Amino acid sequence: MHHPTERAVRSQSRLLSTLALSLLVPWAVASAQPPASRVYTRAVVRDMPPAGAQPALIRLKIVPRGQFPFSTLTFQVQHRQLLQGIGVGDEVGFIAERRPQGNTVVALRKVAPCVRFQPCPPITD
Repeated sequence: MHHPTERAVRSQSRLLSTLALSLLVPWAVASAQPPASRVYTRAVVRDMPPAGAQPALIRLKIVPRGQFPFSTLTFQVQHRQLLQGIGVGDEVGFIAERRPQGNTVVALRKVAPCVRFQPCPPITD
């Protein structure tokens, strides 16, 4: 039976340490990078929540060329103040985040409507 020498054990230990470090370095670099910037998605308001409804839900029809497939989706609204000045039929830009309670609108604003066959105006803060 072959017993590893002390030198072989140290060599294996260094190899395992190097392997572990090579696996951790990319993860550490990736986690140290800043988060991706948030992008507004265009939509048309299809339904507003009734006053006092909890949670406040808004239905948005996603405009083609948005980041979601063309459809109407329902979102929770983080703060009712986001709904001030917004009405059914308005074209809006919104940012949503996935939260434990569901997809939630965290930013919402009226935007200039897109003109057919022309690029939509950018939505910026």
